[in-house]
Amino acid sequence: MKPKEPVMRNPTLLALVALLSGAAASAQPATVAPLRETTPQASASGGAVEDVALWVNPADAGASLLLTAQGSAGLITFGVDGQQVDAELADGPTVSVSARDDFPLGGGNRTLVVTANSNFNGLTAYRVDPGGADRVLRIGAPGAFAAGPFTAVALYRASSGSFYAFAGSQNGRLEQFELTGADGGVTATPVRVLRTTGGAIEGIAADEETGLLFVTEAGQGLWRYSAVPDGGTDRTQVSALGGGQLSLTVGRVALYPASNGEGYLLVADTGADAFAVFERRSQAFIGTFRMVQDGGIDSVEAPAALAVSPRPVGPDFPEGLFAGHDGTNSPSPENLKLASWGAVARAFDPALRIETSQVTDGGADGGADAGADSGPPVRPPPNPPISGNGGDEGGGCSCATASVPASAVLALLALALAGRRRRS
Repeated sequence: MKPKEPVMRNPTLLALVALLSGAAASAQPATVAPLRETTPQASASGGAVEDVALWVNPADAGASLLLTAQGSAGLITFGVDGQQVDAELADGPTVSVSARDDFPLGGGNRTLVVTANSNFNGLTAYRVDPGGADRVLRIGAPGAFAAGPFTAVALYRASSGSFYAFAGSQNGRLEQFELTGADGGVTATPVRVLRTTGGAIEGIAADEETGLLFVTEAGQGLWRYSAVPDGGTDRTQVSALGGGQLSLTVGRVALYPASNGEGYLLVADTGADAFAVFERRSQAFIGTFRMVQDGGIDSVEAPAALAVSPRPVGPDFPEGLFAGHDGTNSPSPENLKLASWGAVARAFDPALRIETSQVTDGGADGGADAGADSGPPVRPPPNPPISGNGGDEGGGCSCATASVPASAVLALLALALAGRRRRS
């Protein structure tokens, strides 16, 4: 008689196998299909996309703008339909861009756009003119209002109402300037230097509700500082490079703000052809997603920049908009791939938050929402301590994989104890 096959009767072992199989599956990046892509005109087709800022038009969300810094071309503007609107080519190579509404300029409030311009070796200023023939206009004469070899910039409005710009350089120098525009031009006053040496500053995002600043640094990873002017220079590493969360090469960082201090930090993970997602409150790592080929739109590779908004952005993006840079777009020049934030959120298990009711800037930066404020800001919970960088601090982590390693260890211990009881 043929012997019977052995039967596995250990339920703990069966549960452990299922758990570990789920952990392996959840470690794979989520995938998102883009809805459309930007199409640069011939005059701007030679520039590498270095950065992008999203401005949400408060009067007509469908007329919102994607402001792109292009290394050899200049400041190129696209509509959310993907079509190029206009281009500031005369000002030369532009390597970073940030936008923020309600900047007091010459007696009125304007949407301020600041770029890091390598042609002028400093920060240059523009304003958004939604109804004009040119949607983005230079403020003042050509030139820089703050000098320096800057590679990254982010705007920040403090709780006092004062405006600031954070600017980072290739040599690792990170500075903060206070901005004023009462005379119709933009003036910068140095406030503090947060860092003087290190890897190149790749990206900056300022969280206005929590008063925190997030910086990606080449060769180092994602860092957290205090954004307030008297916040000192201490910093905490949120995530190192090459440790399983981020690859060895990263680009810009952006903020998806939600109410009560919740939301997400997103990092363009250039080396992984993906985008990494962290909890905004606790900065716990959630996972990564890739933008994959869909129909005639190819996949995203080597992304250096990104932008995101929780607001409805026209009829095609009622659940918010995510824009990811494609560094190897083929056959066209580098461009942006646009997807619904809802599609990004539902690609994760459990799904990320979708909060289209969030209407405050909540930290407009060089890749984050730069729309208009509407009403008083949401009061945030207490800030996480600057010296800490791990664990959920009451933020309600929606991470599907954060508890898997601990659960696996507990299951192994239970299995071992069960074995010892049987042997005894």
